[in-house]
Amino acid sequence: MSAPVTAGTAASPPNPPPPRALNVAAERARTPGSFTGHHFNSAGAALLANGTVEAVIDHLRAESLSGGYEAAKHAAPALEAVYARTAELLGARLEEVALVESATAGWQRAVSALRLRPGDRVLAARSSYVSSALHLLSVERDHGVLVELLPNGPDGAVDLEALEAALRAGPAALVTAAHVPTSSGLVEPAAAIGALAGAHGVPYLLDATQSLGQLPVDMGVIGCDLLIGTGRKFLRGPRGTGLLAVRRPLLDRLAPEAPDVRGARWTAERSWELVPDAKRFELWEAAHALRLGLGAALTDLGTLGVDTVAQHLATLAASLRQRLAALPNVHVTDPPAAGGAIVTFVVDGLDASEVQRQLAYRRVHLIAVPAGHGRWDMDHRGLTKVVRASVHVYNDEDDLDALVEAVREIVCLRGRGTASAMGQRDSGAENAVQGVDPATLTPSPSATPPTATDPAPAPTPSTPHLNSRCHDAIVVGLGVHGSAALRHLAARGLDVIGLEQYGLGHDLGSSHGETRMIRRAYPHPDWDALVDTAYRAWSELEGASKAQLLDITGGLYAAPKDRPDPLRGPGCREVGTEEAARIFPGLRLPSGFTAVHDPRAGIIDAQETLRAQLTLAERSGAHIHDHAPVLGWEPDGDEVVVRTGKAVLRTRRLVLCAGPWTVAQVPSLATHLTVTRIVNAYFAADPAGPLGPSGLGSFSVDLPHGLLYGFPATDGRGLKAGLDSGPPWDPQAPRPEATADELALLAEAVAQVLPGAGPVTESLTCLYTMTADRRFIVGEVPGAPQVLVASACSGHGFKFGPAIGEALADLVCGIARPDLDFLSPARLFPGGTP
Repeated sequence: MSAPVTAGTAASPPNPPPPRALNVAAERARTPGSFTGHHFNSAGAALLANGTVEAVIDHLRAESLSGGYEAAKHAAPALEAVYARTAELLGARLEEVALVESATAGWQRAVSALRLRPGDRVLAARSSYVSSALHLLSVERDHGVLVELLPNGPDGAVDLEALEAALRAGPAALVTAAHVPTSSGLVEPAAAIGALAGAHGVPYLLDATQSLGQLPVDMGVIGCDLLIGTGRKFLRGPRGTGLLAVRRPLLDRLAPEAPDVRGARWTAERSWELVPDAKRFELWEAAHALRLGLGAALTDLGTLGVDTVAQHLATLAASLRQRLAALPNVHVTDPPAAGGAIVTFVVDGLDASEVQRQLAYRRVHLIAVPAGHGRWDMDHRGLTKVVRASVHVYNDEDDLDALVEAVREIVCLRGRGTASAMGQRDSGAENAVQGVDPATLTPSPSATPPTATDPAPAPTPSTPHLNSRCHDAIVVGLGVHGSAALRHLAARGLDVIGLEQYGLGHDLGSSHGETRMIRRAYPHPDWDALVDTAYRAWSELEGASKAQLLDITGGLYAAPKDRPDPLRGPGCREVGTEEAARIFPGLRLPSGFTAVHDPRAGIIDAQETLRAQLTLAERSGAHIHDHAPVLGWEPDGDEVVVRTGKAVLRTRRLVLCAGPWTVAQVPSLATHLTVTRIVNAYFAADPAGPLGPSGLGSFSVDLPHGLLYGFPATDGRGLKAGLDSGPPWDPQAPRPEATADELALLAEAVAQVLPGAGPVTESLTCLYTMTADRRFIVGEVPGAPQVLVASACSGHGFKFGPAIGEALADLVCGIARPDLDFLSPARLFPGGTP
């Protein structure tokens, strides 16, 4: 049995200053992940702050430029500072702290160093984590150690009277508890446990994995002799980082079972000596970049103050616990001694993993904890699995609203017997190999990609491969709306495939080119809410992709004064020709015109948008296949069978974002859609002159030639302009370059209002898919509720791409979107299904 130890660290000041309020908006601003959904998994792996990520990347970059050894030498002061920050956090001495790869690594080295012998008693709390319990059970089986489980009191925490009785019953080698378990919001009476263990001279090991970063943890106040923790949870450090602290005098008595060159010196052929500090438990090989990231996270925590963080987290979690408990058929499973940042619950009749999946579809991210991660706790309480939500500094009341309302919706859907089929996977689908073999969908590498004049690839004569797996969703067409839908569906954890008939980013449809316009000015208030949603969606996409996608230039949209449906919109105002000239000196409006000024209008980077959405989709697990034309689809019960040239696929939901090719997929829309060919051109212009950003923003002018629109000269290619009309066009037909007559008409319109523009330098064409009312089609295909369509964007849909993609994901997951009723395909069929 190990020798007794005594406390050796001074307690915290008796009257600390009250915690200050936390600036949640600032924390969200430096946490890009907070904009990708509602994240409640800090007890698993918290979202990283920008500074933490940058610290890791900066060191990896240094290693790539100068070598690992050289970079480590240069970073030595910063690495040493991580120990100081860790010691400060724990109320420990610098020499008592070791950095390890994980909490489990620290646990195993510490317990092994105790050299437990047959008959030694280990008093373990039921809150112990699975890895700790497994190690103790292994030691019990292999070395004859006696592991005694401490009972819980009525509040669910360790029964202190039972602990004292166990300590009085005979010598003990170790007392151990998890400060906060993985399976509930319980906060063990860590200091009271420490007082009892210290009074009996028994070493006390505290697992602070779930408490570091969310609760004050001072080893001197708590009275623990050993402490383990991880960086990835509430400390917001990178994965692969952990810490072990061993207080003196116990440190001087412990020796690792397998010393490493980092922690020992080889002094002679058959002798060695340990280093005098806790680094004796470290390995020489370490991820320095990750440790520097941990240091950045510890600095952030120190700046905020542990007490400030703890107060914010406890307040949020208490509110969440209360609100969930008020929902019908929802049961909070935290014991009475719960506190801190973790809340656990179950939903009647639903497996916790199913609840997790259903919430992920709604962009609410948390975790399900099975009894196998906490048998001593969960079996004792009759729980097989719980849903665990954990809050952090980047969570606010809006996040709580989203979680509570999503749970309420899941409960209501189940009560009506209409829980989303997305989560109901049959065993065959669960056991199927993830993804689709690209060989079943794509042509051989020798296939030549299509050009702008190529028709869609013809089906191959071979028999299509039958894939028996049923996917959650298939998205057809990967332009701006399809790629957005694919991204959002994948982010919600769905098994989703994206099919594109041509190469990604092709120039045959409606989403190619460099730029698009974004504006709030619309002729009817029906659009206002969707415009607001669009701007928020662009902000979220920029945060997730770390790319600037919008350039807010302001916009002027002009028309004759007697126009019957003038533009208007939130934040927009009408201006006359003189004021318009002051706003955009490069634009000269004809007499009798008026304009609407939209200061929030701007320019979208169209190419970067497509790249960002597809990259994020793949990163979230979407499977993307180009050169994979869809030859047909048909409903089959609650599912849809989709035929490509290489495979027959099954899906629970089909999302058609086929742009100009929509009629080929939904023939019933043929009489309602018109595809037109549109010409755009670049005109020579000095970017430093009045047609550059200093004298022009996005604009449109309703002229006799047609609606002229364009952008200033910003990218070295000149002023871009186009006319919002053109001849009907078959999307399968070759599309020639702009004719001399088309360019002459466009140049004449440009000359009328942009007198500084030079000649045409280049031109391009695209296709618009129009409805008679110039409103989109977004919603269920009439007669096929398992199929959604998003099309007919009528020349103004790109700006809504990320928002429409999110809406499609909602509809796939069974979430109603009444704000899109004015775009429903049903409006085209007032008599019912076509």
